[in-house]
Amino acid sequence: MKSNYLWIAGIAVLLGTSSCKKEVKDDQQDSGDMPTNIFDLKVSDDFNFESTRDVKLSITVLNPNYAGEKFRVNVYDDFPTIGNLITSGITEAGKELLVEFRVATAQDYLYLEKVSSNGSRELQRVNASTFAAAKFNNQSVAIQLKGAPGSGLNCTTGCSTSYNNHSGNLNLSSGVVCLTGTYNGNLTLSGNVTVRICGTASMNNININSNNVTVYFLENSIVSVGNMNMNNSGALAYNYSDSLKFTNNFSCGGTFTNNGKMAVHGNLNINNNNTNDFTNNGEIYVEKDLNNNKNLTNNNYIFVNGKLKPNGGSTTYNYCAIYSVETYENNSTFYNYGYVKCYDETKVNGGSSFYNYDGALLSTEDLVINGTLNGASSNGLGTVKVADFTRINGGGVLSGNVELCDSSGIEVNNGSINSPAAASCSNYIATSACNPEGFGQAQITDTDGDGVADNIDDYPNDATRAYNSYYPSNNTFATLGYEDLWPSQGDYDFNDLVINYRIKKVLNASNNVVEMYTTYMVRAIGATYDNGFGFQFDDLNASEISTVTGQSLTKSIINLNANKTEAGQNKAVVIFYDSPEPLINRVAGSMFNTIKTNGSGTFDTTTVYIGFTTPLAPTKVAQSKLNPFLFVDGARGKEVHLPDMVPTDKANTQLLGTSQDDSNPSQGRYYKTSNNLPWAIEVPASFDYPAEKESISDAYNYFISWASSGGANYTNWYENLSGYRNANKIY
Repeated sequence: MKSNYLWIAGIAVLLGTSSCKKEVKDDQQDSGDMPTNIFDLKVSDDFNFESTRDVKLSITVLNPNYAGEKFRVNVYDDFPTIGNLITSGITEAGKELLVEFRVATAQDYLYLEKVSSNGSRELQRVNASTFAAAKFNNQSVAIQLKGAPGSGLNCTTGCSTSYNNHSGNLNLSSGVVCLTGTYNGNLTLSGNVTVRICGTASMNNININSNNVTVYFLENSIVSVGNMNMNNSGALAYNYSDSLKFTNNFSCGGTFTNNGKMAVHGNLNINNNNTNDFTNNGEIYVEKDLNNNKNLTNNNYIFVNGKLKPNGGSTTYNYCAIYSVETYENNSTFYNYGYVKCYDETKVNGGSSFYNYDGALLSTEDLVINGTLNGASSNGLGTVKVADFTRINGGGVLSGNVELCDSSGIEVNNGSINSPAAASCSNYIATSACNPEGFGQAQITDTDGDGVADNIDDYPNDATRAYNSYYPSNNTFATLGYEDLWPSQGDYDFNDLVINYRIKKVLNASNNVVEMYTTYMVRAIGATYDNGFGFQFDDLNASEISTVTGQSLTKSIINLNANKTEAGQNKAVVIFYDSPEPLINRVAGSMFNTIKTNGSGTFDTTTVYIGFTTPLAPTKVAQSKLNPFLFVDGARGKEVHLPDMVPTDKANTQLLGTSQDDSNPSQGRYYKTSNNLPWAIEVPASFDYPAEKESISDAYNYFISWASSGGANYTNWYENLSGYRNANKIY
């Protein structure tokens, strides 16, 4: 049996959810009097070349499942299935949770995931502004979808040809062609051409006749296409629009990535000559059937009002939610890590395999198994839920860590159920943004008795620890780049020392910091000096640190306290290394990883551990209170810090305000020239630094525009986007 009314809900979700776009603020064009290089650049006194923003987030949870329930709130930079975890927090209903953390200025949105003690999840998206707030009401969970990062492209820069308010067919074969305003006509694309669609376009046909064609449906465009013939395996198409409509069928033989919202008012056919994925990071509505004949990866939400048909020879990966109103006919290999909902009959046909992973749910009206339904996780259980009728025919197999739950029992079983697979209904799967249905009842345990349920506790057997917080995230690194000729002006390639680092803080159930791990790599040394590196904790004294491990101190120039902090400092200072040489492996030639012709040396990944005497309020070790610096060539008093960060007590303050340095300690001004240029920068990503003697403004085309605007424009100036950088000037 089936129900067709649900397509209305699908359209409502498709049209009602706004997407996340990483805003690239390039609306202000470079003025004619803007300097062409960093040496002539002068910025405002209050601009410190920061590509980050410190966020204060207020979170309130209402309506607990039981008195005293504790909740975990996770903060991601994108939809949780594909995003990076930034930080977390533990809270109780009715109490305000305040979380402070640092994100990239280019980060427009944050994804907040509330996890209850029973594992149920609720998701909200908020603006990544300096002050943000969210309230969770513990209401029934609805699908709340991700929005993929923005394209970084537009139709005002990088276009070789532009058509504005054009009417008539176009045959295009070369260059970068931009369509703005209103466009009516057909597109025939061949040769080596890239088309960017930025306005309102109505096209009966898009004919792609070459492997070297790329089509972008960009942000804010409104596009209607009758037929898009994309049969060349090398052709590429990317959708960033929230309003892309195919009025008939869409047959894709190339590579297609949906990062916005699109509707196909016929069949969506992913064809055999597609050598890469059809990837969905946004929302797709299909009015008729979805036929996958090759590769489909779903990271978000697909609603099929007809039949879902993964056909023979195809592969499907589902990491979030796929809905099918009519029959789901599996004739291939299907990997389910999320939620599949079929309102009619699911058929796992002979020769096909459906893999259900830990916590994944296939929920269907009826089920027929002629092939293999496998619980693919070595630990953990996936569930298949059947509302009405189950038939396992001869040759049908249920195996692995999976349970089949049919509350009325399996009506026909002529196949086999191989242990540990079972016909049972014992599993628990929490509701989430991808899975609003969930399954079963949670068994809540708190092994260590810290008040945080095991399923939301990163350390369920340790009452002194509960969760981790990160900068910049659990999977990414930030970059520090230094000039070491201070107080003299350098060449501004910021590669005299290049360090990648990530910080992990461990917090307890009271949201206080227990310990901190800094993982770092010395990626480049574009200098002849043997420079040391360390951190000052601007809001701690040495006695608040219990121990430090992981340092590399080989030159007998650093005096230590018993806890391995640096002696003779009023504030806590941890020297990571006094010489980088034990941490790198050089190749022939001068410098280290800054001269292309010298080849690449390798570097170690090192972790410095810092334990705190008593758990600390997070504000005391907030990213704004961490002060990284280098000291030059063994001269401990010659320190180089980020702009306006205070030197340590070991610094030779007689050097401040000399040569090109324009520091004025009485005004809180440090490590700036008279034009307010720095000797160090930080980028919240693994930054591709300039090659030796190539200034950062020559390597990155929008660095000057970004700095001249006080950081308002081109907030993502350091990314590897079209037109952003000069590859020959980057190591």
